[in-house]
Amino acid sequence: MMKQFTLPTTEKTDEIRTTLCREIESYYETYRRKTGTDTQWKSPLIGFADADAPEIRRLRKIISPTHYMPEDILPGATIVVSYFSGYQEEVGKDNIEGDAPSELWAKTYGDTNAMFLELNSHLKEVIEGWGFHAALPEDYGTIGTLGPDRIYSNWSQRHIAYAAGLGTFGINNMLITLNGTCGRFFSLVTDLPVLPDRPAVRENCIYKRSGKCGACIRRCPIGALSAESPFIREKCYTKLRVHEKTLKEKVCGKCTVGVPCTFRAP
Repeated sequence: MMKQFTLPTTEKTDEIRTTLCREIESYYETYRRKTGTDTQWKSPLIGFADADAPEIRRLRKIISPTHYMPEDILPGATIVVSYFSGYQEEVGKDNIEGDAPSELWAKTYGDTNAMFLELNSHLKEVIEGWGFHAALPEDYGTIGTLGPDRIYSNWSQRHIAYAAGLGTFGINNMLITLNGTCGRFFSLVTDLPVLPDRPAVRENCIYKRSGKCGACIRRCPIGALSAESPFIREKCYTKLRVHEKTLKEKVCGKCTVGVPCTFRAP
């Protein structure tokens, strides 16, 4: 257990932020030793979203009216910590061929989700040891239905990550970070007194910048992507459920691999 901080000054606020980032970064190796997993990840990208940021407040309009707000998860929330765990390049390359996701891709997806839960439990313990509070939504990754043909998430990790400044959206509806799109996002709601980040200013999607590229559209094996029309979420989700029957995970990832933004922001 780390020592408890006293009432924060500006200096202590910076110290809290820096120390929490180090806790996240160091836990990856701790988890690998603890579990014996052979899955490895790139160094995480970490951002801090203002709980009152307009990019979060509008999610009930652009995602669903039941999307959680930070205070629904933790009363008095001030910050949502968001982090991105990029997959190793061998994982992305292994998923390029064929219309079905590779077994390595599915395994890495499942291992990453399991690691996230352990990491957030650890961070919650650390933050509470400092005298603050932390929580995560119980159904952070669930997909529900709002009517017979409306699929949504009650807590969009990618939109939270956008508010935390971790990247911008591509036309495949994925968030393009400095480490690309090949990986997973997770988040933790807290009342830590730290300064928030702002959404990224630079547009990372080549198509949105110049009208060129569109590689992710061509990569989608079921035609759920188009530059002219919105992402066909229902079509994608139906395919994910098919893959779940054989791989035990709702995965695909074809539109995130073999493209310029797989491992970096182009």
